[in-house]
Amino acid sequence: MNAPGFPSRSRLPLVNPAPREASIARRAPPAARLATRHWVFIGSMVALDFAAGQLAKSILQASGVGGFIRLDMLIPVTLWMLTRLVVDRFGVLAAYQFAWGMLALFAFPGAILPGPLKLIPAVLQGLICDAGFSLLPRCPRARVLVAAGVGALAGKVMIAFLRVQVLGLPWTRVTQTLFGVQALTSVLVSLAAAGLALIVWSRIRHLHLTRLLSVRA
Repeated sequence: MNAPGFPSRSRLPLVNPAPREASIARRAPPAARLATRHWVFIGSMVALDFAAGQLAKSILQASGVGGFIRLDMLIPVTLWMLTRLVVDRFGVLAAYQFAWGMLALFAFPGAILPGPLKLIPAVLQGLICDAGFSLLPRCPRARVLVAAGVGALAGKVMIAFLRVQVLGLPWTRVTQTLFGVQALTSVLVSLAAAGLALIVWSRIRHLHLTRLLSVRA
């Protein structure tokens, strides 16, 4: 029996759950999936990358520079970095590199590495670039530079590994010197391309079209 002047338990007002408990029970919204426009954008960048890279390679090979200094990678790496800056999601550059590798597989089956072997360093480089972006989300400039530099070095190491271990290329002093020069120049060119991508990104990031395509991780 209740004491006089006090309401019965059945009449006590219901207490809402604590805000903290409610926030715990509330589920986080799922990450947005890439829409068709994003895949069209990525495919367009891959096509532009392939065309620009082949044009630059043809010009540099005529001058004899392309065999030692990979200046032909300046525009392609810039396009990689811009693609990930716009569609900032892990796996984008791996898919990008896979698509590029498939184009190269049919257009130039014997270039760099024969057949499907050329897909291995391409996809590996894409995954490492993706990891560089995703592991440094609070360092907007460093993430681009790290992804470009480490990705370029990893790609060169994998190509050399496949040539020596799978194709039987002798690991002579000449081969080692050529690998060292190409690896160093690839990293330097990729870092320059990353810097160029950051400059272009600072100019286009607030455009309406960029905002329409942008996806944040």
